[in-house]
Amino acid sequence: MTDIKKILLVSSEISGLWNSYMANSSIICSLKFFVNHVDDNEIRSILQYTLDLANQHNQELEDFFTQASLPIPDGFTDDDVNINAPRLFTDEFYLLYLANLSRTEMLNYTQILSNCARLDIRELFTKLISESTDIYNKVTDIRLSKGVFTRFPSVEVPKKVEYIENQNFMVDWFGEKRPLLVGEITHISLIILANVLGRAIITGFGQVSKRKEIVQYMFRGRDISSKKIDLFTSILTNENIPIPSTSYSFVTDSTVAPYSEKLMMFKIIALGTISIINDGMALAESLRTDLQVKFIRITPEVLKFIKDGSDIMIENKWLEQPPQCIDHKNLAGV
Repeated sequence: MTDIKKILLVSSEISGLWNSYMANSSIICSLKFFVNHVDDNEIRSILQYTLDLANQHNQELEDFFTQASLPIPDGFTDDDVNINAPRLFTDEFYLLYLANLSRTEMLNYTQILSNCARLDIRELFTKLISESTDIYNKVTDIRLSKGVFTRFPSVEVPKKVEYIENQNFMVDWFGEKRPLLVGEITHISLIILANVLGRAIITGFGQVSKRKEIVQYMFRGRDISSKKIDLFTSILTNENIPIPSTSYSFVTDSTVAPYSEKLMMFKIIALGTISIINDGMALAESLRTDLQVKFIRITPEVLKFIKDGSDIMIENKWLEQPPQCIDHKNLAGV
């Protein structure tokens, strides 16, 4: 019987392991700081539980790199976090962060799993999906019990099956827009809530950064998040649909950075990438052309923001290069 560990990893498996390690090492840094600055014991417990799992995941991922004789990524370490810096975010923020984190991990790990062949890799990501789902459920229960869960809009829907009868359903020919589909409402609400979280993170990072270039970059990102929140909130408001919102101010007045600028930039670029994914999913499932236009128009600004952030990281030698295939022509010295 073939030793499964002797089967060479394919590109999709290597990229899945590498991306997971990089993200996970940054999450560990975030959670270490959060655990050191939390008031509510129940929230502290779920933060510590998530941190313990993240540490376990990193060890499992490192084992795969070692077995395959691949270099373990540098990622992020204790050098990138100052757990003794003053508190930057509130307890309510931690719950929203964990909800978004677990939701994102469920999607990412599922995509990675669907592209893997080796049994032990599939077993790893199957386990990670299960654990992310468990965290999401635990966090949701806590948010519901504390009355801080932001529900998606509640709307009335038809009581019978209907079929689309003409192209006006998708194309606004005469200025008359059909009511939003519940799927469209869901994606719009998700984008609003994701940008509420993103705006809080980038505002906090902006006020603790010391380099002018990075401060300006962070607050530029805050303005993009605010624009997206206003844009998609107006869609729901104009159609008399309840708006998913929170009254919490998630950021304290601290001006001491809890994280290295390398880590903060990495996290903001990652948020931008997740934003593109969320918008793409919304675009794919939206059937009203006016919504499609809005998703398409906002994308170039976010892409430019990600590109400019990557340039800053490259200039400072902060951007770790993902694994790439060997250029055999260069090896030949031709």
